[in-house]
Amino acid sequence: MLVHARPAGAGDALRPVAEEGPGVKSGREASLEESIQKRNAALRKSIEEITVVGGRLDGAQARADHARARVGELGRQARRLDQQIAEQEKLFRGVREDYRARITAAYKGESLEGFMAFLGGWFRSGRGVGGLADPSVATVLLENRQDLVEYEEAGRDLRTTRRQISQKRQDYGKALEEQQEAGAELRRREAALDLTIRELGLSKAQTEERLRDLRAAERVRTSRDGAATGGGEVDRKSELKLARDRLVAETVEPTSQSEYMDLYRASARDYGFGQDWYVLAAVGEVESGHGRNMGPSSAGAMGPMQFLPSTWETSGVDGNGDGVANIMDPQDAIPAAAGYLRVGGAPRDWYGALYSYNHADWYVKKVLAVAEAHRRLAHDKSVGPYL
Repeated sequence: MLVHARPAGAGDALRPVAEEGPGVKSGREASLEESIQKRNAALRKSIEEITVVGGRLDGAQARADHARARVGELGRQARRLDQQIAEQEKLFRGVREDYRARITAAYKGESLEGFMAFLGGWFRSGRGVGGLADPSVATVLLENRQDLVEYEEAGRDLRTTRRQISQKRQDYGKALEEQQEAGAELRRREAALDLTIRELGLSKAQTEERLRDLRAAERVRTSRDGAATGGGEVDRKSELKLARDRLVAETVEPTSQSEYMDLYRASARDYGFGQDWYVLAAVGEVESGHGRNMGPSSAGAMGPMQFLPSTWETSGVDGNGDGVANIMDPQDAIPAAAGYLRVGGAPRDWYGALYSYNHADWYVKKVLAVAEAHRRLAHDKSVGPYL
């Protein structure tokens, strides 16, 4: 993992600069330095593990979201078909009874049941009226031809809808199984992340309590606003179309690691949480590896801070003053992320701010764990701990 070292005070780099002094180090100093180096190496390893596990969680979350959206859509389709089939059955019964009444009035020969059975064979065989031997039957058919056509069409529509709903219910059952599997995978990935975070010696109880509060608040908001779950590939296509049609999403010259760190510091300072710039840097690391993976993601998010184009449309900023807000430019995206976090509650409530950035428990824990590890690497006791 690439990190940046700078001289000067606390919190000024993600990797601390080794202390230097005149003369030869004493045995105690050498031992202390070795201990610090081992601790820092362990922290860097933890950061890498958290990043790797979190990357897998990203994929698991995307699959779980897609499965949930598919189950929801199939459920809605099945309910529409249920309603449609009820209406068609009512229509079919009405047409059938009307036709039977007309036939009863028009036909005075054999039993009505026998005649209706004959009609079924006649209609399916495609025989014409002219081929009938019984003139009275031909007369009845000619006089009621339109009613017969409507009767058969209503029955055909009903049979078609029944086949559709049978298939839809099979699809729904398979989608439920996929959702359960995706949910189980997501829970396994979350447990692996929790284990890695616990190895940092971070408290879990307070974190879980705060995240439960955020989930409850989100459920209330969703219920109140009527927000629906994502639509998977449909949403991704609409996001990418928005980026193509209405946003600036142009690639820029590669930005160095040190420039990213300078942007994190400056943006955090500009938006009122300068000492906590570790959190903004952790978001950049989690989202794109400081520009190594610019997307688009499975949801359509883009750029170094992985904004959805629909979010960027209202939250993007022109950070470098070149006249455009380019979602792909870290000089625009990093200050936009800082502003978004500030609106979400930073620095007063980092949990809420990060949850507004990505509505996932594991995401909040992952970012704060990475930020906390970097804070420790910098030996900065002026802020944190973050978990």
